[in-house]
Amino acid sequence: MSTPTASSQSVTPVPPAGFGIPFLTGKQIRQGFIDFFAGKGHLFVPSAPVVPHDDPTLLFTNAGMNQFKSALLGDNREGWKRVANSQKCIRVSGKHNDLDEVGRDTYHHTFFEMLGNWSFGDYYKKEAIKWSWELLTEVWKLPKDRLFVTVFRDDDEAESLWKTETDIAHGRIMRFGEKSNFWEMGDVGPCGPCSEIHFDMGDMATQAATFADPAAGVNGTNARYIELWNNVFMQSERLSSGELKPLKSQNVDTGMGFERIVSVIQGSGSNYETDVFQPIITRIADLSGVAYSKGPEGTPHRVMADHVRALSFAIADGATPGNEGRGYVLRRILRRGSRFARNLGTREPFLWKLVETLADTMGEAYPELAQRRPYIEQVIRAEEERFMRTLDQGLDRFAKMAAETKSKNAAIIGGAEVFLLYDTYGFPTDLTRVLAEEQGLSIDEAGYAKYMEEQRERARGAAKFDGSFASDEGWTLVSPSLDTEFIGYSTLVADVNVRRFREVGDQVLVVLDKTPFYAEAGGQVGDTGTLTGKPGPAGAPLVQLRVLDTVKMFDMVLHKCDLLGGVPSLETMKNLKAEVDAENRFRTVRNHSATHLLHSALREVLGNHVQQQGSRVAPESLRFDFTHFQAMSAEEIRRVEAIVNRSIAENHSISNAIHGIEEAKKLGAMALFGEKYGDKVRVITMGPVSMELCGGTHATATGDIGSLKIISESSIAAGVRRIEAVTGLGALEMAQRNFNALADIAKVFKAKPGQEAEKAAEASARIKALEKEVLELRQTQARLQAAGVIAERGKSVNGATVIVSRLDEKTFPKDSVGLLVDGIAGQLRNGVAVLTQVSGDSLAIYAAVGKEAQAKVKAGDLIKAIGPIADARGGGKPDRAQAGSKSPDKEALVLAEAEKYLRACLESTGVGPRPSERAAAKEGE
Repeated sequence: MSTPTASSQSVTPVPPAGFGIPFLTGKQIRQGFIDFFAGKGHLFVPSAPVVPHDDPTLLFTNAGMNQFKSALLGDNREGWKRVANSQKCIRVSGKHNDLDEVGRDTYHHTFFEMLGNWSFGDYYKKEAIKWSWELLTEVWKLPKDRLFVTVFRDDDEAESLWKTETDIAHGRIMRFGEKSNFWEMGDVGPCGPCSEIHFDMGDMATQAATFADPAAGVNGTNARYIELWNNVFMQSERLSSGELKPLKSQNVDTGMGFERIVSVIQGSGSNYETDVFQPIITRIADLSGVAYSKGPEGTPHRVMADHVRALSFAIADGATPGNEGRGYVLRRILRRGSRFARNLGTREPFLWKLVETLADTMGEAYPELAQRRPYIEQVIRAEEERFMRTLDQGLDRFAKMAAETKSKNAAIIGGAEVFLLYDTYGFPTDLTRVLAEEQGLSIDEAGYAKYMEEQRERARGAAKFDGSFASDEGWTLVSPSLDTEFIGYSTLVADVNVRRFREVGDQVLVVLDKTPFYAEAGGQVGDTGTLTGKPGPAGAPLVQLRVLDTVKMFDMVLHKCDLLGGVPSLETMKNLKAEVDAENRFRTVRNHSATHLLHSALREVLGNHVQQQGSRVAPESLRFDFTHFQAMSAEEIRRVEAIVNRSIAENHSISNAIHGIEEAKKLGAMALFGEKYGDKVRVITMGPVSMELCGGTHATATGDIGSLKIISESSIAAGVRRIEAVTGLGALEMAQRNFNALADIAKVFKAKPGQEAEKAAEASARIKALEKEVLELRQTQARLQAAGVIAERGKSVNGATVIVSRLDEKTFPKDSVGLLVDGIAGQLRNGVAVLTQVSGDSLAIYAAVGKEAQAKVKAGDLIKAIGPIADARGGGKPDRAQAGSKSPDKEALVLAEAEKYLRACLESTGVGPRPSERAAAKEGE
């Protein structure tokens, strides 16, 4: 759906009575949409998780069609004809979804719901148009004189249907070009014309003069005319050449913004003034003591109300704030919300307190909010506490940036520094700009934009796939079908047929009719192995492919291969022998089965709050992420490890069975939060120890795992811990390495078995005592050297002792200069020392100021004054400071500047009586 831009003209205020539409609550509107389309033969499909675990092209689910992408591409394994749903969505980037705009207007959001109905080769334009008009005008009673529709400029059929299937005034049907009324999934792939329905939010008295205006009218830049609903008619496929070819079936894909239609029906004129947001905004006002305003003063309330929704739904579906990918996006959202909470005067975690209200208002439609509320609150609170510490660090960093900018007589803080504050400390440009203005400075906006674009390029470059894989173009087609049957539970070798293949650079992508290769999913890595062909024409060599990885893309199972021999062609690639690397598979299944035992043991030791948050199961090791809010103790780790190894030793059989989802839950099978499960699920049972829903491959008995050894336990995000471990031969190899290391330690310390730790502790204590003794001797030596330097090199300047001198590295080794400076600072009561030393291509500058002299000269200020002579950077405290430079040839200039600076300072301000004071005293005698 398109959205007015942030620079839109202001809309004419809506009369207090709204639009004369019968009032409905948000809950009634959502359910009414679902019930309407259920009455038209549509199957209700629950919302997919907002975290798309099975789509590598998306950070977050951002449209209702995401979970139906495969069906729209022709791979309709569910056999859907007509479906409808309300989809949870997060959009945090893109043309109309700038995060920094959220809360500043009435309609930008990070999280929103998309109401939609779909047809997969069933009904088409006629029904879609007729039903959308029926729902809006007959069921919800939207005034017809406030509605407009747009169609693609060449879509005569759609315009005709609007005229014959609805009673809309024909003058309200408008045609537009590709930008507004032609929808495409990507540069290539399914696409088609669309027909949008717009609503007039303004004063009816001025409608006739504005609705057709190119700028101020429908599809213009005026927020008065908002798009409610978009009906997309997918009838073509865009080729890389730019040409369009007809799709095999014609599909309907629609989307209507839930928050937007609620604001219209409730006559609020703003999404934030509806019962979807007002309970949260009221809670914010109550907690903060700051009343809500519809104007700019209410921006903090709107930001927090929006952001807590995005955070809560994402965390409920398995995401957590972090430093990469979707975790980084969530961290940005949370930090923005936390900053606006501070604008209301709060100085403690605030957003987490809003989760309860959100769960109360939306928990009926989305039960995961209520089920995971305590965990969501804990994650948000912990992350807010972390940000508050980071914010203080960021303010300190900004203060240093401002000081450095001023010291260079500059007025602009560089783009790199602005980006650092944004990327590391969560400072948006508007905050940095305000801070800079308070210091009489500005920021390099263009430089910051350059760094931001570089970051976006890195993110785009990191994408695994692009939309071209959705198209038939570029593939050599052996069969039109895309589905692949997985047979790898029971066999690792099979004769298979190729559906399609494609050469990408030095690699070959292959889609098979069936495969023993497990495609990466649920944390288990994809299988590797070989694909071998039959002889080609005229005795051509066999096609030989090494399978490097197996992944899913739009429900296609892709075998990513290196070509070892032969030439891929229709003749040589029809039939292949598929063979999985058995050793890698067996090592992987041992690690996978171990994660189930580990999950069970963690819940036993730490508590039932432990939930799996992710995993990575590979041949060499396993990684398991779980919810817990403090580091595990060494004893807890030992207990978990012992429980897992006991379960392994008991050699429980590992079985799998297919159950209905509700039946599986009644049996007690654990599900991974955020995963979307079908009506039928696979349940993995390990004796009495573990029962989980899982589609991965597993050992036949727990004894096959061999043993488990935990390597590490650490934090990866607020409230999320990570365990890394090895099993089988990996655990045996680690035990052997540890045994050998212990034997070497025993030999070094001449320790008997069992005495290794004791002997090592004794040696460590002796080393520490000797180090302390050596330090004391060095300090004594430094004090003697300091006294010598003061006596030999000190000069009297207006009653103060001044030392400005270079230190040669032979007499004063580099690693002892710090002690020397400490000694000088300790002995100079009424004096100042500036010392330099050249080592290689580096120049070090030190300053020491005695206690009495600090009233006139401070070491940090002194370093800042003389450092720029050599482009040196540094700082320090009033008594001592230092700086470093890569310009050793500037040493003499630095010393000369230091002497000049000190003389000017001491002779003008003095340390002791000024010259005029001495003259006055003499006259008084």
